[in-house]
Amino acid sequence: MNYSKILITVSRILLPFLLLFSIYIIANGDTSVGGGFQGGVIMATSYLLYYFIIGEHPFSINKMLKIDKYLFVALPVVILIGFLTTGKFFTNMFPMDFPYSIRRTYLLLLNLLIGGKVAIGFVSLFIIFIEEGNS
Repeated sequence: MNYSKILITVSRILLPFLLLFSIYIIANGDTSVGGGFQGGVIMATSYLLYYFIIGEHPFSINKMLKIDKYLFVALPVVILIGFLTTGKFFTNMFPMDFPYSIRRTYLLLLNLLIGGKVAIGFVSLFIIFIEEGNS
């Protein structure tokens, strides 16, 4: 496929900013609009941009699915920790009298897990669709 040099140059410039923006959305999901899902979708979009520029997958689908399984197990574990400490699901494990910076770690951890799960899920789907289309 013959790509435009302008498109490739602009995409290579935008790629690190997309990754940085996705990390920003995930990290500030508890204090602003966004969170794990939105940041994960932006991260998956940056991967798609990379794929369309280079034309190859930088990651193995088997390794990505293995990481996805670990995230799938880690998410309920974090939720269970919150349940065991407070008696309610999806509740922060730290009491309200703790400083906000400490209480924020629970939400940040949830956003990171969800963002990673969403990004890997979308990229895995994309890779599977491409591989099925090529066969």
